[in-house]
Amino acid sequence: MAVLPTEIISIILSKLPVKTLLHFKCVCKSWNSLIKTPNFIKLHLNQTLISDTNRHLLLYYPFLYSAELDIHHNHNRITLSKLHHPLSPLQVHLFGSCNGVVCIADPSKTDIFFFNPLTKSHYKLPVKNVNPSFNIGYELFGFGYDSKNDDYKVLRLAQGFTINKVFCSEASVYSLNRNSWKSIESMSWYLIYADCHGVLVNEALHYVVNSEELGPSGKYIASFDLQNESFSFMECSRVLDKNGDNLMMLLAELGTCLCAMVNHLTNFVMERADLWVMKEYGNKESWFKLYSIGQECLRSSMQIKPIVYSKDRKRILLEIDVSKFGWYNLESKNVEIFTPHGLPDGALETGSFVGSLVSLGNDMLKSGGGSIPSVPRKNTNKKNLDNFLSKGFKLKL
Repeated sequence: MAVLPTEIISIILSKLPVKTLLHFKCVCKSWNSLIKTPNFIKLHLNQTLISDTNRHLLLYYPFLYSAELDIHHNHNRITLSKLHHPLSPLQVHLFGSCNGVVCIADPSKTDIFFFNPLTKSHYKLPVKNVNPSFNIGYELFGFGYDSKNDDYKVLRLAQGFTINKVFCSEASVYSLNRNSWKSIESMSWYLIYADCHGVLVNEALHYVVNSEELGPSGKYIASFDLQNESFSFMECSRVLDKNGDNLMMLLAELGTCLCAMVNHLTNFVMERADLWVMKEYGNKESWFKLYSIGQECLRSSMQIKPIVYSKDRKRILLEIDVSKFGWYNLESKNVEIFTPHGLPDGALETGSFVGSLVSLGNDMLKSGGGSIPSVPRKNTNKKNLDNFLSKGFKLKL
């Protein structure tokens, strides 16, 4: 029987989920060696991002739970299981996820880890020395990948006031390539939501802010470019009406697009929720309203947040009042409330991640095969794979 070339074996295996590949490492020494190589890890991640597969739901605070999203045709059969992580048994904060790796921290936000929930690989960041000259009111983070420099980065933002009521803002960036923190010029806009860490889209982190410079009241979007490590302002006037003080605007990433979930509140009760999507990143004219959910579907809810599309793109998973879930049907415009199996009691926060073999520890992915693509679109499938494979596999099994 003819032996398949390594390139063909790699392509076949790259289409499999992470849990299967971890089992396949035991098949033979050559497969074990192949699956651990940086070239294969990047090929597998590239294939996962292109095909939009291996998606996982992630619940956090106070503890971590995960669930596979693509294994059942019945959208409501989501089963959660508790994750053991390097901060166990402490409670955790989630700063974000990227390429299958999540960034978590202890309650004090001092000990920060990169953690792959599927392979259990983890890496502790050096502690950032913080000696602020002001009382910190808000301390937010963000986590993402800089493809230009093939680098994973964490942003820390701290804001507050001195005893003389002078506004202060500090920013620092951790780089995995440097394995160190450095201070950078911060932004002058005010962070609004204390627990909303940076939303990663197009290799930039996004936050809801306001500023006296931009207007007497209202909400705006600040972005932090991970490549040039600088802040900029994003226009979102189409998203908000004139009564901005009665709106809660939550940012999210949905189908690789930046989204704004605008919750319209009256006496702390939601009247409706509008989901706006920026179809063309950076183009303020490309904001469009994907849907609007009325009170008849919300049932006196106070806050909803989009999490992820269903596999067929006909539904959107919603987190409702940080305590329950619902599928919004884009065709029928109805919300189906459901309870996942294994849902823990108490408040929760929800995110998602893709399954990958990426490791950011002592065996971290920093050599061979070029940088990881920045979330390729589905119509670039063949082109991306061809470009990747053209560099060649120099493996001998």
